[in-house]
Amino acid sequence: MARRRSDAPTRGEITEKVEKHEDDMEEKAEDIEETVEDTELERETLESLELDGTAEAAEEVEQAIEGAQDVSAQEFDTESGELEEVHGETEEHEEDLQERSGTTSSDLGKISDASGKIHSDSANSELIEAKESAVRDIEFLDDQAKQSQDAREQSQRLHEEHQRRVNAARSS
Repeated sequence: MARRRSDAPTRGEITEKVEKHEDDMEEKAEDIEETVEDTELERETLESLELDGTAEAAEEVEQAIEGAQDVSAQEFDTESGELEEVHGETEEHEEDLQERSGTTSSDLGKISDASGKIHSDSANSELIEAKESAVRDIEFLDDQAKQSQDAREQSQRLHEEHQRRVNAARSS
């Protein structure tokens, strides 16, 4: 009897996990976008003020807006850490899918070798079905790994843009 990994996920579980990672990255990106917009608005507001009232009021207004900037900076850093955690989980899942695809490719080679040595046509036709199933699995795993990688890389590019915008707002 073949050794089957008891922890082998179903195709549905794999698809669900890839979709969950995509949703998590999208949700984190939306949260970060709001924080970036807040950061930019805080900077623009502070730069637009004339502060021609009293010295005390000018100081209090500046401090309050700078306090808001500090809060937004902390939120951005927290949200960035959470997004990077999702990126890490996604990358681990991609590696797992690639490993499973490699193992299935190895199995496909073994099935092909056996198919070449089998004398019975009916047994050989069963092995052909096994090969077709393995090929479908390899394609599925590779597609899911690629979909996951594409989503992660897009999320990372967007996050780099967010980081650039926050840095620009902080340095003003």
